[in-house]
Amino acid sequence: MGRDTRAGKAGLSDSEASKARGAAKVSRGALGGRWVSLLLALLAVTAVVWLYYAQNDFLEGFEARSYDLRFKSLRGPLPVQSDITIIAIDDKSIAALGRYPWTRQQYVRLLDKLEASKPRVVLFDVFFPEPENPAVDAALAQALARAGNVVLASTFSFDTQGRVTGRMGSLPALEAAAAGRAHINLRPEDDGVNRRNDLRIAYLDGASGQTRLMPSLGLSAALFMLGADSFGAEPFRVWIARGQELLRSVPVNADGALWINYLGSAGAYPRVSFVDVLEGRADPALLRDKAVFLGATALGVYDMRVTPFHPNTPGVEVHAAVADNILSQRYVHRTGMQALFDLLMIVLIGFLSFFITARMRLQRAMAVVLGLVVCYLGLAYWMFLQGQWVSMVYPPVAALLALMLGGGWRFMVLERSARQMRAMFSSYVSSKLVSQLEQNPDAARIGGDSREVTVLFTDIKGFTTFSERNPAEVVVDRLNEYLSAMVQIIHAHDGTVDKFMGDGIMAYWGAPLPQADHARLALRCALGMKAKMAELTDAWRARGVEPFQIRGGILSGRVVAGNIGSSGQKMEYTVIGDTVNQASRLEGAGKTYGIDFTVGESTKRLVDADGEFGFRRLDCVRVVGKTEPVELFELRPAAPSADQGGADPLVDRFEAALGHYRARRWEGAVNSFRKLVADFPQDGPSALYLQRCIEFQARPPSADWDGVFNRQEK
Repeated sequence: MGRDTRAGKAGLSDSEASKARGAAKVSRGALGGRWVSLLLALLAVTAVVWLYYAQNDFLEGFEARSYDLRFKSLRGPLPVQSDITIIAIDDKSIAALGRYPWTRQQYVRLLDKLEASKPRVVLFDVFFPEPENPAVDAALAQALARAGNVVLASTFSFDTQGRVTGRMGSLPALEAAAAGRAHINLRPEDDGVNRRNDLRIAYLDGASGQTRLMPSLGLSAALFMLGADSFGAEPFRVWIARGQELLRSVPVNADGALWINYLGSAGAYPRVSFVDVLEGRADPALLRDKAVFLGATALGVYDMRVTPFHPNTPGVEVHAAVADNILSQRYVHRTGMQALFDLLMIVLIGFLSFFITARMRLQRAMAVVLGLVVCYLGLAYWMFLQGQWVSMVYPPVAALLALMLGGGWRFMVLERSARQMRAMFSSYVSSKLVSQLEQNPDAARIGGDSREVTVLFTDIKGFTTFSERNPAEVVVDRLNEYLSAMVQIIHAHDGTVDKFMGDGIMAYWGAPLPQADHARLALRCALGMKAKMAELTDAWRARGVEPFQIRGGILSGRVVAGNIGSSGQKMEYTVIGDTVNQASRLEGAGKTYGIDFTVGESTKRLVDADGEFGFRRLDCVRVVGKTEPVELFELRPAAPSADQGGADPLVDRFEAALGHYRARRWEGAVNSFRKLVADFPQDGPSALYLQRCIEFQARPPSADWDGVFNRQEK
């Protein structure tokens, strides 16, 4: 116990000394490793915090998309405020009243009709900046004064710094007669989505020389519905009051904008057609004591906005959503408290991910960190349901960056071009073609080249009527069932699905890889689609639901095919050119002739030799913008074999009748087509030609008529 410590050390054996040195080295190495891990953790967390404050465009784009995802795909629609109704300037009203914009006399009639329903406030998402004529303008001013509850719209212009440079509103006499003014400015984000609304805009009133606040149309609706007599703006809130009573405290961002809590897709709020109000067909209960927004819902008026729920939402519904948020107090909060929470989660999750990575094998650490990220995403979504918008992107980025650095992740770029091809084409090209593209990635390069292809367009007959007769969820379910079945048929015939256009489909053959039998594949696909529709129809009838049918157009020709867009940003492989336009018109022609599939002469010529398909000559037409006529044919099953008669009686008799027509033998043509209609009462082309021949018999065409029918519409 009294030994000199130095003597003890000196007395160590060589092996013991070596072990001691090794242990010290390991200890120092472990300590150094922990310091490196800590430094890497600090680096990762600091980098993400810096990105958060810098508002990196890339990550902010993901954050915005995650915000939209929470609305549309996670939370879904919610019940809307019952005190809001929209009077729609819709297609029905335009069809009844004529081309829009209408004379202001129609608005006078509307306000007079609304007087009996007694809405609380009427908010115009339209304005009248120029005189129409003195009498009509005076009549509208009188109608506004009589109503006493109409708010007229204004719109502001801004410079690059966001300062107001001008205002456009209605005529001074109209604004003086109205109960109020409100701005309708909607400023979308960089990606085009409208996520927020400026609840008030400060502007210099030229009449008084004072700076005033003009409320947004949605805020103005809330003011009237709440019976408020004042509102004002403070940092991060807009207040609404009646006398000394605070009615609402609306959370806004630093710029005074409300993050809109969208409650549903286009059509979420009750709509009443403008013309139905004029004609007295509107249910008064939908208008009485309501905030009634008047605005355009027809696509042709071009007042459509992109929202998280839908890319074509009428602007008036965005204003209605703002009013709904304020009246129901269902807000989305994103202020300093939410930013503090984001920073806390970035630091906590980043360091926790490093801690996990340092103590577990990489594979297990990956699973645990991913589980941690999933738990955080669940928390962020739950907070969103409570009206709190916290980041769904930055904390997970901190976790993944920590995992990469702490675990020594290495990225391997293997077969990058092949993976890009699969990612680009797998959703709309058959797996067989994708495999070929993986072997030949240059087939989908930026730009394009000239290809001979066959293009197919299809559309559902009477889908608009079907949509109007059925609830939205039924329409969507049936449309998804139909589109899924048709895509399977297209892929089974090695076609490329280019795009969906509502209920329409565009597909093509011959690109991105050449296909020698592109016309044959397209025609087989069309017959397959027709057969599948028959199966779907039987299944729908068995389920007691309404069936529908399709029509299509098919044309072969030269197109420009290739990836069109910006490399690394946004690309879409497609085909463009006159052939595509003409194929679309052939699909529309099917409605005129009452047939399922209209085929162009160029496609028929490519498959004529083998007799696999049957065709009926329909017409020779000259379309708008073209001088050369085009022969149109109906796609039919192959003609019966010789031992079965060898002919299609309808086709043969129709061809003979068509000969009379083109030879100007009107009496013979009328008699022939009349017999065809009697024997085949469901045959649309025969009925069409019978009517046409009767008209030509009464008023023959000019002497130089060449048998070509000149179409007046596209």
